[in-house]
Amino acid sequence: MQPDLARSATFERRLRATGITVFGAHQTGDADNEVRSFAPSCGVGEDPVCGSGNGAVAVFQRVRGLLPVTPLAYVAAQGQRVGRRGRVSISVSADGTVTVGEECVTVLDGELRI
Repeated sequence: MQPDLARSATFERRLRATGITVFGAHQTGDADNEVRSFAPSCGVGEDPVCGSGNGAVAVFQRVRGLLPVTPLAYVAAQGQRVGRRGRVSISVSADGTVTVGEECVTVLDGELRI
């Protein structure tokens, strides 16, 4: 998939959305879903690992009946296309509560003084 980021940015602005996330079945079996998140209207071509995008995918799957009703957990892969192989653990409780988490690497740390 090669998104047209300029057209995507226009689409996001028209919808008043912050980004577009797409997903599908992961091919290799070390994850359940492959997720890609784009937010060109905010200056982010492709987010290597997007917690909010993955959470939205879990809710979408749950609402559409694509996930079992019982509590479950799965792994989403993200970032391969931008050279940042990431894995995100998703759990969905019986009441529909979604939890997103995994290990992370700090790439920027700092303070803002006003």
